[in-house]
Amino acid sequence: MRIAWFSPLPPHRSGIAAYSSEILACLTSHAIEAFVDDGSGRAAVAGTRPIAGVAVRGAHDFVWRHARHPYDLVVYHLGNDLCHDYMWPYLVRYAGLVVLHDAQLHQSRARALILQHRETDFRAEFAYSYPEAEARIADLTVAGLGGTLCYFWPMVRIPVEAARVVAVHNAYLARELAGEFPGRMIRHIRLGVPDSLASTAASAAEVRRRHGIPDEAVVFGCFGRVTPEKGLTGVLRALAQVGPSVPNVRLLVVGEAPSYFDLMAQARELGIADLVVTTGYVDEGALPEYLAAMDVTLNLRWPTGRETSAAWMRCLAAGKPTVITDLAHLTNMPSLDLRSMTVACTDPGATEPVCVHVELIDDINMLRLVLRRLTEDPALRDRLGRAARRYWAEHATMTVMARDYEAAFASAATVPNPAKPEAWPAHLTADGTATARALTAGIGTQYPLGPVSGAGMTSAERP
Repeated sequence: MRIAWFSPLPPHRSGIAAYSSEILACLTSHAIEAFVDDGSGRAAVAGTRPIAGVAVRGAHDFVWRHARHPYDLVVYHLGNDLCHDYMWPYLVRYAGLVVLHDAQLHQSRARALILQHRETDFRAEFAYSYPEAEARIADLTVAGLGGTLCYFWPMVRIPVEAARVVAVHNAYLARELAGEFPGRMIRHIRLGVPDSLASTAASAAEVRRRHGIPDEAVVFGCFGRVTPEKGLTGVLRALAQVGPSVPNVRLLVVGEAPSYFDLMAQARELGIADLVVTTGYVDEGALPEYLAAMDVTLNLRWPTGRETSAAWMRCLAAGKPTVITDLAHLTNMPSLDLRSMTVACTDPGATEPVCVHVELIDDINMLRLVLRRLTEDPALRDRLGRAARRYWAEHATMTVMARDYEAAFASAATVPNPAKPEAWPAHLTADGTATARALTAGIGTQYPLGPVSGAGMTSAERP
């Protein structure tokens, strides 16, 4: 199958970029061309890290290449980040397989349109997605006051309607979207990650020495961009309460922090700066060493876009005990409640816990239990780590994910392009000739061409 693949790719600092480079290496039976954002010029394409067997091209080349030799399938990897904005003009015109990495796109879509001074287009998309909602909700977003309100109006309707097939990475979300959009094909692709057991004890010890972490310390770690949504403020509060009685506990935070969130300032305010280590951005190749240096990993998330964390899956692959937030879309995962030492899971047949969960309404108390119990009980850590590794081997390998992708490709290739809803906002169906027609009308002539593709649109004409 000849496939066009829209996604950020390394060295872009995006989890989806790393994900794409890994799964592309497993889909070698197809002729795949990856299309990246070339809005800043050809240097953006030239700087993309090569992937064996995959031609990397700028997105502006897609239209003419598709016109000359149509692709069998177009795949779009869509997340709640501006690095996916370049895909929208294509996904609303060239239907394909849309992989929703986040079921919440409000923040990124709104920001992208507002940065282009297209507030009217944003309001039109919001009104179409939520006709029952008051227009003043969109006004809050335009004014920069949307905040977590965005999670109540995730704005995924347009990408779902534009797609032949939509894929997500957990079964709960697939069922939820199928109920919300009847008649649309929603598939579950299990999220897979590479084996994470390659790093040696020596490399783990070197990471600890590098950051001044004692050999005897029990290290709780967190990966990824350091934002308030990772629940680390609650972890610091719990750590401040148990730290004096559990002196060998440490918190290792690996990832780049935005300017608006200063974790170490919070740690200093709580008097526990000596128990916390932050690394800043760490190159992807060094992540396995840092993972090996951790005894327990924290994979907390709130609020949530109902995403499935690849960072969490990597921790499972490494055989690490993991701590997650007890979220509705993760209830199929057997998790341990440390208050009662019972297993919670929607699958009644699951009796072996794969992780530990923390409830939002009791998070500080449960985090105290997590820090104390998992520091003092190496046998429990070992049991959870072994179960995590078994879960990964059965459900979350690259082979498993590649198999699910092949099935999704086969389904999407047979589904006809969906009809564009008549009620779609006008800018989503514009043919890109508005500026030319206005110019030619001004000199008393008529633009001679019929509808064309969206190539060459001005920002005011783009979806």
